[in-house]
Amino acid sequence: MIFMKVIGRNNLCTCGSGKKYKKCCGRSAVVSIDQVVENELNDIQHDLFQYALHLYDEFFDDVLDEYADIFDELPEDVYELFSFFSRVWVISSIPADDKTILEEYVDIYGPKCSRPRTRDLLQKWKAARPSAYTVTEVDEQRTYMTVRNIFTEIEHRVRIYETETGVEAGYFVFGTLLPAGTNSIFFPTFLELPTQFAGDMRNLIFDLFEKSPETNPVDFMSHEFINVFMVFMFGKDAVSVEDFDWKTTKQQEVAEMFQVRMKEYNYEEEIIGIGLSLWHQYCEQKNPRIIKTGIYEAALVYMVEQIYPYEGHSTQEELAKEYDVSPSSISAKFKELEKVLQEEIRKYEALVDAAEFDDDILWNDEE
Repeated sequence: MIFMKVIGRNNLCTCGSGKKYKKCCGRSAVVSIDQVVENELNDIQHDLFQYALHLYDEFFDDVLDEYADIFDELPEDVYELFSFFSRVWVISSIPADDKTILEEYVDIYGPKCSRPRTRDLLQKWKAARPSAYTVTEVDEQRTYMTVRNIFTEIEHRVRIYETETGVEAGYFVFGTLLPAGTNSIFFPTFLELPTQFAGDMRNLIFDLFEKSPETNPVDFMSHEFINVFMVFMFGKDAVSVEDFDWKTTKQQEVAEMFQVRMKEYNYEEEIIGIGLSLWHQYCEQKNPRIIKTGIYEAALVYMVEQIYPYEGHSTQEELAKEYDVSPSSISAKFKELEKVLQEEIRKYEALVDAAEFDDDILWNDEE
């Protein structure tokens, strides 16, 4: 008969490192148990997703039929992504009869898990809902990241399974977190947004929350998931003149004529929205007393075309003829706009220069 020698935690480790067992291989043993539970839960969450797809195909269709008009208008490269994450949302947030699919799965298969710790953690999955997070830290091995919930400010250490993800500290991520011991895992993955867009996205989601009938962020993310997802993918809907409060009728007239002109020249709604937002910020700061609107309209067009030239841009001389004003007056007003709005303009120019600017996805920087 072979007897296994029990190593005391304060004894020297048998590996020969010279360290105490609890600070050497004993420590590794504890970590490995955590890792076993985490890996086990990761396998379970993949099984949960397959369970839902196989048994609830018609339920998915019934729920998502309400959003058929959105599906029909999605670009082809976004359709599959939308379909995937909308199903993740349904699994965790929409009751089928009296339980969500996630709750049903845990009730059926949770008791069958042999490991008590795994069973306990699975029970906590029932409360999982989609949310939004800011990445505060990514470890050197890119194995784990720390994320902070934008609503609660609670931080979670999350396993990174996506080997090709470029997530960094400062990124904005969107998904459903599942407890997995000392760490968490995303069910079954997450969406990410680079740092330069994180602040704008946070503000857009908070704006949606404030305008929604929900007072609890968990309920908001559960009930308004589709709207939040669309904002995440495409930014805020293009703004129009009516979306702003103007101090004077002349200021509003400049905005209206700018909007008409840019539409006639086939500028995209998002670009027009940027111009309107910038003009509104200028009016809020300077409250200009306007006599001849054409000078301001031409200067605003010139400024926006400097940021985003649409197959080239108009010269001040060309705009002077179009608006029946002098080139020097356009130049003077443009310099004034540029001085007041220099920080906002710099942000948009940086996006263009860094090739991060996408004609289909523009994050408006409204107040």
